[in-house]
Amino acid sequence: MDIVYQIQFLQGTFSRQEKKVVKVILDNPSFASDATLEQLASRAGVSTETIAHFAKSLGCQDINDFMTHMRAQTATQRPDTSVSKPVLGGTDIAFASATLLGKLPGVSPEIMQRFAKSIGYEDIGDIIYQIRAQQNQFSQQESKVAQAILDDVAFASSATIEQLASQAGVSPATITRFAKSMGCDDIRDLRMKLAHASAVGSRYMAAQSEKTSGFGSATWQQRLNQREQRIHFQLQRFDEKAFIHAVSLISDAVKGIYIFNTESRCTFFASELLNGLLRAGRPAYAFQDVELMRISASGLSSQHAVLMLSVSQESEVLAEIAKTAVDRGAKVVAISPDNSPLAAQATTLLSLGDEPSASLNAQAMMLGGDLLLDLMGEGF
Repeated sequence: MDIVYQIQFLQGTFSRQEKKVVKVILDNPSFASDATLEQLASRAGVSTETIAHFAKSLGCQDINDFMTHMRAQTATQRPDTSVSKPVLGGTDIAFASATLLGKLPGVSPEIMQRFAKSIGYEDIGDIIYQIRAQQNQFSQQESKVAQAILDDVAFASSATIEQLASQAGVSPATITRFAKSMGCDDIRDLRMKLAHASAVGSRYMAAQSEKTSGFGSATWQQRLNQREQRIHFQLQRFDEKAFIHAVSLISDAVKGIYIFNTESRCTFFASELLNGLLRAGRPAYAFQDVELMRISASGLSSQHAVLMLSVSQESEVLAEIAKTAVDRGAKVVAISPDNSPLAAQATTLLSLGDEPSASLNAQAMMLGGDLLLDLMGEGF
């Protein structure tokens, strides 16, 4: 698992406390990869329980698994490789100041203006843009103020200095220093610029909403993100060695490969596997009728292989047939949840994990079937 990639991919799903951990890791990967659990929690200003919850959010088994991936990060990153930093709590924009952008070759003031408007800002000097661009340069206290503003710009634009200080967990004096560091005369000037930026951003988001109706809407984008997240999570759970072993067993089955399933959700995947094997010139057969599977299994030998598909944790019939096939010397490759009766009888298991949802397991099986066919294509 590339832990930094995973953090970037899931950045929009973290809680406010977990975002503090994200900031520490992305700001200083070297420190994070060498730090102890207590040191990482202390630097982020959170509890070790928050780190443990954060590890689970990333798909790690436990805190030890998380720390192992963090240690491995040092070896996989080149010293001169900079990690791109996602924007915490908002839209993805360039982490560069207006001055640096203006120095790029061929970048005129007009281009800067168009660029600002294209990402929802009145101009490149927009206060929200500048807060995001300078987020990694603030002191620890000022970072709290920046995060409080980015979390709720509308509140910050109307709050008193005491209210904003309370929300950020800092003193009113820190708010004043933060306003000065952003080029504002005082807190009133900061509030005015925040109010202006909030109004411009609202118009931009409204315009974007009109453009992204239907399948381009935020709702569908969220569903797409969830699917992508699920795919990445399942890829991490799959055991590559098990897939390679499965391809080896199928390749050695010179007398035939049988595909068994009893569930309607698996019929499509059985058909895809059958077609893939036949296109590769392999003798393959698919059955869904229980009695035909029992008869076929009783006549198998060591020169046969069986692919058994199940998205259910209750696969007693397939487990019985798998045992018959194994007793006859055949090799059984099961694609199923790892706590199912079928999994216990398989020669090798391509595990769908321990997910109780048949619908989610069907999505995982689609991915597993595609991976298996790809590998078989390379092997055959």
